[in-house]
Amino acid sequence: MKNQTILIYGGKSVEHDISIITALQTLKFLPKNINFLMVYIDKNGDWWVADNLNDIKIYSNFKKLAKNPQKVTFLLGQNLLLIEKRNKFKPFCYVQSVLNCCHGAIGEDGSLVGIFEACEVAYSSSGLLSSAVCMDKAVMKDILKANEINTPQYVYFNKCSYNKTKVLNKIKFPLIVKPANLGSSIGISVCHNEKEFDDAVQLAFSFDEKILVEKLVENLKEFNCACFSIHDELFSSSVCEVSINGEVFTFEDKYISTNGKILEVNKNLSKKIKNLTEKVYQLFDCKGIVRVDFLYDELEKILYVNEINTIPGSLGFYLFKDLNFTEILNSMLQQSKESLEKKQLLIKCFDSDALKIYEKVAKTVKK
Repeated sequence: MKNQTILIYGGKSVEHDISIITALQTLKFLPKNINFLMVYIDKNGDWWVADNLNDIKIYSNFKKLAKNPQKVTFLLGQNLLLIEKRNKFKPFCYVQSVLNCCHGAIGEDGSLVGIFEACEVAYSSSGLLSSAVCMDKAVMKDILKANEINTPQYVYFNKCSYNKTKVLNKIKFPLIVKPANLGSSIGISVCHNEKEFDDAVQLAFSFDEKILVEKLVENLKEFNCACFSIHDELFSSSVCEVSINGEVFTFEDKYISTNGKILEVNKNLSKKIKNLTEKVYQLFDCKGIVRVDFLYDELEKILYVNEINTIPGSLGFYLFKDLNFTEILNSMLQQSKESLEKKQLLIKCFDSDALKIYEKVAKTVKK
């Protein structure tokens, strides 16, 4: 059987389509010396290989247009991928490393990482805990606040703890309502009055069980900066201002609009954003390429950390203008294997007399 490096993407997530775009764009930069296998997770959560996964046209009707589609899955406990043939799963290939291009739920919240860890498979993205706390914006903001890093004033709740009066007493209009565990600006609303707020909360609850409400940053400019680490040395990308059409950066602004969106930033602010990006990267123990999104109040001259994206769209390749992105991916994949080898040297099992003692004690216990 071959040793393969897997490029995994898609997923049962509202960001499913964006993940496909990320995978196809990343495919262009993959190192030629590495054996890659594309694994697509459909909207039902099924994993597939096929002969034409690199053709974007097939995803409009995958079952009809995919050539030779076959289901695959990991054999838990081993770095082995199984493939379905005649209703039975059989060994297909060994997995050397995984390049995760799944956005949002499952892919970015630590769920996939848990599978990789259980199978002792190398992966080139943030670990389970880092992924989970970065995905949950409420927890993320608590950590930022505890470390005295500016983030907009916020409050969060679930359906059981929701008290509209308390929320609106703490956060004044205008404000933003968003699902705590989503990305790509999906389910986000700007509210200027109670009617808009009620509608926004109802919308957000249709996407997530936890809701985040935060003060709208006015006089707004928004910036992105990415970062990665190779052997404990940090490399930050260029800083880009993102042009927005309204009060917030919408899904349409990010992925559908054809207008130019990336603008250069003045040197002083750029340096501050880069430094803060690296600080956040280390604070949350991130791995792989991570993009940090910033909000800047131009009038008050206050910079806020808005979100941390552990699997950024297109892996943020467009931000690394001065670096070879293929070399970045190659270095990260190699480092993922080295990291796994170091983990495997750690003591995971410990022999004790606990079972023998329990056996003796159990005999003396009456039923």
